[in-house]
Amino acid sequence: MPLGRHRKSPPVPQTPLDGAGTNGGRSHSSAPVDWSAFLRRVERKRRLLGRSPGGEHVVPAEDYYVRATYASFRLDGLEVEEAEVREALECGAERPILRSRQDQRLRGHAAILHHIETDLRKGLSLTTDGVVRWYTGISAGLSTTGLNQATTARLDEVVRRINSPQMRIQPALRDIAATHAKLLADPLVPAFNGILARLLLRYHLGRCKLPAVVFDAEADRRLTSGEGMVRRLVELLERSYDQLLGRKR
Repeated sequence: MPLGRHRKSPPVPQTPLDGAGTNGGRSHSSAPVDWSAFLRRVERKRRLLGRSPGGEHVVPAEDYYVRATYASFRLDGLEVEEAEVREALECGAERPILRSRQDQRLRGHAAILHHIETDLRKGLSLTTDGVVRWYTGISAGLSTTGLNQATTARLDEVVRRINSPQMRIQPALRDIAATHAKLLADPLVPAFNGILARLLLRYHLGRCKLPAVVFDAEADRRLTSGEGMVRRLVELLERSYDQLLGRKR
């Protein structure tokens, strides 16, 4: 599917996006992860879903693309409203041909997420050129001349890491969290770095056969450390599995 174009799909459920399911916007627990209990719960939920570790790709809920786009843009400090995201991602002949730059970026981001899910379902490896195309999509044509040789080498390293995933959950989450925290602390690109880092995180999770997660647009602004990211990913993964089980019922 080309960037910025979408198939006509059923209306997206009008669920609240901001702060939904997160400790009411409060900071997350700093308690260490009880890995034994967490892994038992995940294994049970995978069985209930009819999937084994390393099994088939888990398709996100239809509203994932709206929720993930909204949260990621807000986390990058971009002022966008829930209704604006939903409107920008609407399909149909009644939609205007000429769109604002913000609408183009929102639609480009959602289109990239669709591409990611398709590639993960096919078991395709990530490519550096593909990530550069993501950046041009979410930046609505901003120049990529800032991606010098050193930056490209760093991006190559991240891509190789994602393409050599850990398949055991505990080391996988530690690796994913460390990679993501480093990308946030030392940006790859001059703008939209957090958005790009979260797209890479989704691919990393998917290569480890883990479902998509959606950060909270407010509470997760303070999420920077690797260990804090591990704890948060554990919370979000449990929520994703619960949502998948709810969809199955």
